[in-house]
Amino acid sequence: MIIEDYEKFDRENAYYGNDLGALIIDGKTQFKVWAPNSSAVFLNLYSEGEGDNLIESIPLQKFEKGVWGITVSKNLDGIFYTYTFEYDGQRNETIDIYAKACGINGDRGAVIDFKTTDPKNWENTDNPECKNPCDVIIYETNVRDFSIDRTSGVKDEIRGKFLAFTESGTSYDGVETCLDHLKSLGITHVHLLPVFDFATIDEKIPLTENENYNWGYDPKNFNCLEGSYSTNPYDPKARIIEFKRMVQTLHENKIGVIMDVVYNHTYESEKSSFHKTFPFYYHRTSHNWFSNGSGCGNELASERAMVRKYILDSVEFWAKEYKIDGFRFDLMGLIDIETVNLIRDKLNEINPQILMYGEGWTGRESPLPSHKLAYKWNSYQFARVGLFNDNIRDAVKGAVFNIYDKGYVNGNLHTTNTIKRGLAGSLPHSQLDGNYEACFAYNPTQTINYCEAHDNHTLWDKLTVSAESFTLEQRIKMDKLSAAIVILAQGIPFLEIGQDFLRSKPVSSNERETLENKYIPFSGNSYNAPDKTNSIKWNQKKENLDVFNYYKSLITLREKYPQLRINKREDIESQLRFFDTGDNNIIGYSLKDTKSENKSVILVLLNPYTDKRFASIPEGEYTVIFDSDGIKKTTSSKILSEKLEIDSISANVLLKKK
Repeated sequence: MIIEDYEKFDRENAYYGNDLGALIIDGKTQFKVWAPNSSAVFLNLYSEGEGDNLIESIPLQKFEKGVWGITVSKNLDGIFYTYTFEYDGQRNETIDIYAKACGINGDRGAVIDFKTTDPKNWENTDNPECKNPCDVIIYETNVRDFSIDRTSGVKDEIRGKFLAFTESGTSYDGVETCLDHLKSLGITHVHLLPVFDFATIDEKIPLTENENYNWGYDPKNFNCLEGSYSTNPYDPKARIIEFKRMVQTLHENKIGVIMDVVYNHTYESEKSSFHKTFPFYYHRTSHNWFSNGSGCGNELASERAMVRKYILDSVEFWAKEYKIDGFRFDLMGLIDIETVNLIRDKLNEINPQILMYGEGWTGRESPLPSHKLAYKWNSYQFARVGLFNDNIRDAVKGAVFNIYDKGYVNGNLHTTNTIKRGLAGSLPHSQLDGNYEACFAYNPTQTINYCEAHDNHTLWDKLTVSAESFTLEQRIKMDKLSAAIVILAQGIPFLEIGQDFLRSKPVSSNERETLENKYIPFSGNSYNAPDKTNSIKWNQKKENLDVFNYYKSLITLREKYPQLRINKREDIESQLRFFDTGDNNIIGYSLKDTKSENKSVILVLLNPYTDKRFASIPEGEYTVIFDSDGIKKTTSSKILSEKLEIDSISANVLLKKK
């Protein structure tokens, strides 16, 4: 039965205690679950995470506000459990939605004393400092992709797992891989695709032997870690300890950890633990059935009191227990604005430096009115939360859903003005037109600039197809110019792993037959493609070391000059000024440093043409500090005239002499 008035129901039944789930308190174990419409609830205790090993089934007592519970007078650390809910004469057994640990394949929760899961010196492991979000360089990776390929150099027993991030000294043919690669590149935060327990990978099969693959956007247990990334998925503590060791190692190397979270839907609908706990409460409905704003079969009803509480409690748990440095919200457009702001408030209470950003769109239409949802066009209502800048993404390389479409770097100069708006932080600027869609940000901290992510084709594959008529050298220059636009733009730069060495996602001829366009040899949606498509082939870094060094130079340049990292809207207008280069498509702008003692002024010039061009520059004396080869290694300076010849398809940065 679907409730007619959820607001009234929540006023009468919502529970705001902080003790839901299984808690060990003073040597006893307390269980509490919210199920106001159940006629009976039973706690089932098991000795193992699967199989016929029931210890006992205990009826729970009903308390106020629909909470059922019991306190067992012993420490049940390591014991597995489920609940059985009786509703309309039917009984359904399921895992506790508040379970913070689970057994193999996530069907049973596990009682855990989390004090026993802390690595040595965990209490002294601090989150890396992040005073200004625009100082951040985000690097997205899937745990499995990161090291599963033998070219990673990681020990076989931890390839594709959390612990691969803890191993230093790995290389391929003398070129650094994995952890050492992250450190060398200079990124500040690793964005991990979902690491919570997801549904479609059989954890009993080791990853190195498992042909099934999934990114993890198929949530099963939001508060438990994925077992396939552990060396022992049968042991609930192993995955916790190993994940903490990964976080600890990255923190010790001044790298933050961002979790990709998917609080917009559940993998299953009728069979989900949420529906079995309280039918239809946790999901939005339309015409008395699950609505499908996610495009995955259902959507969570974040506007309801106990769904909102669940999300807030979950985020708080990850931030505190695992010292997470940021959260990326999948399909954040499905979460209501009030909940999004409350999450930001909660994170500020824990640590204001924790990052929060997400996708400002949905998969499909939601029954909740659009003005209540965290869409990109409602951005000013949640201005403290970052949003992916799909405007600059498509303007740089062309629309992502049409691999043949082109952007600024590969031949479509009609996107020049959109590029300019992205360079200015997607903020209104007096020198640019007031296109609202492209000026969505309240502050530059709200815009996540990118041209490649796990979704859609890699940048290199897109260029390979859309710019097929160009030479290999020209396509490499297009890749570099794309990176320069993203990393030199105001806002927060976001890169996908391997983008910095021309990552490709090839598919076999047999697999190609199943694709929408069987003539394209690359995967544009590799969420369940095999490792041969998704894994990082570290030999490609060796083959494209020049590209890697170029990206590294860009990151070094951004770190050196604070005017590339402005974090307030009013400073964008005063510090960033476009100038006339003599050609509208050759973008030129100056950036003043007004904050540090250095007070430097730099010019940025972007040339999308396939030949060298002369560009007019403001009067003054300059030194070229960055060009198509990266940061200039010589200290000799050249006094420039009012015109500068710039290389084809390139970015150039000049420093004004004092």
